[in-house]
Amino acid sequence: KQWYQRRVRGLPKLVELNLSFCLIHYIPDGFFSLPSVEDLNLSYNHLTELPASIVHLSTLQHLNLEGNQLPALPFSILGLTKLQSLYMKNNFTSQKLWNHYSSTTPMSLKDMCAKVVVDYEMDHRASCSDELSDWIESNTTVCECCGGSLVGEGLVIVRSVMERTFGVRNLPLSLLSCGLTCFYEYKRMKNLDVPADGSTSSLQGMTLQQLTLLEQ
Repeated sequence: KQWYQRRVRGLPKLVELNLSFCLIHYIPDGFFSLPSVEDLNLSYNHLTELPASIVHLSTLQHLNLEGNQLPALPFSILGLTKLQSLYMKNNFTSQKLWNHYSSTTPMSLKDMCAKVVVDYEMDHRASCSDELSDWIESNTTVCECCGGSLVGEGLVIVRSVMERTFGVRNLPLSLLSCGLTCFYEYKRMKNLDVPADGSTSSLQGMTLQQLTLLEQ
């Protein structure tokens, strides 16, 4: 992986990259270190997942993902503020498959206990082992549904956002929820919509900011 990242960083002026029909199954995080790419073609490969780190392609304007096996795109893709066009035909994005690709197993007891510690702002250094405390600090992120603390792996839920995003109607996104409350609240929703004035949203925090930006 380190070797791959060094090679990618050696292409600072690369603007257009076509990797279609290359039998690619996996995209390493280091791939998205390309600082100048505007046009990326990953169509007709065997991708089943797109890393959330795609948001690092801050200059990306056109993205072709047609002909893969993607059920949804990571929520972080909404952070690609310069993206103008997205091609997603011939993927596994049917609404009938959303429940299949959403989490079907409960959170681990470790994740649930750690979330309680974080939510109630307990001094985990005093009450937990050093190993567990280190794990909590390195595995606490932001819930993509409510904007609260997400500890551990979270629960995956697939929903579409707005009527049309990046030129795609009902684009399915994969969100990480922090617990059962968020998971079931957003599972009831068919779409994650934002009104024209951006005043309220079915999502909160950073989510609302990103969706409002796209709505403008």
